[in-house]
Amino acid sequence: MEIKNRLFPYPVLCNENDDYEESSFHGKCNLKEELSDIILDFELTLENNKELEWLIRDGYAEYAVHIECSYTGFRTIIKKSGNHFSYRIPKSKVNIEIEIVCAIVASKKIVSFESKNLNEDYAGEDISFARGAILAYYNLPKIYVTKNYEELASENSFFTIIKRVRTDDKEINPVTYDINDAKIKIMVDEEIYDEYVKFHTNPNMEALMSSLLVMPAIMYMIETVREEGVDNLDKYKPLYWYQKISKACKLQGQDFYHDYLESEKTCIEIAQQLLQNPINRAFDGLAKVIEE
Repeated sequence: MEIKNRLFPYPVLCNENDDYEESSFHGKCNLKEELSDIILDFELTLENNKELEWLIRDGYAEYAVHIECSYTGFRTIIKKSGNHFSYRIPKSKVNIEIEIVCAIVASKKIVSFESKNLNEDYAGEDISFARGAILAYYNLPKIYVTKNYEELASENSFFTIIKRVRTDDKEINPVTYDINDAKIKIMVDEEIYDEYVKFHTNPNMEALMSSLLVMPAIMYMIETVREEGVDNLDKYKPLYWYQKISKACKLQGQDFYHDYLESEKTCIEIAQQLLQNPINRAFDGLAKVIEE
């Protein structure tokens, strides 16, 4: 929610008017992305206005940040007495873009306000602010969110789908994989990602999704681990995907390393076995979808 061309019945410190002279209020926001959260670090600056500073110091006013994502309906207001603070947002609550307004708001009713920086138009005016009134504001540039990590399977899935950002809409990139993080990353273009989002909750499509995306990821993992050799295996053992697959093999009375990695089976044979023959199940699911 940006504040644009809004008329207030009292003086407000902002870039859009001249209610105050030789004073300014502005803010900065630095964004840091983690696996599932976005961290916003705010620094608000009030310059050359002792009277507003005194209101904050004495508890009559406070710094505030209004955060809103129109795409998801998420909105919140953070109020602080200090001008430097951070706020953490789960990525699941926002998408595409975030609008942020920094402000100074009255935390109590304020009467007979005076400031040497007020425009002369307010000379002789009896100025009061109701509790919650906006005393100053600054529209921060929109923050554009790219949800690189999006969990699209069960909570304990060993893989993660990543939507890859393209600079050229006509560019078509191959699906790529990375096995060096806790979960195997499957990186796809936006079109594939959107189709996956659309169909991944359909039980009749689950096996097809596994055949098209997850099975090649496992094949890549098997091929990479085999090429690197047993001497490099220790770096993968602490990772969640390795532990998850090892446990699944153990429940079937097999050892992931000896019965699969060291075997003479091909990568595609191993991938099908680990996923319990998704190609066969994919055709069954397609038949059901067509019948529907």
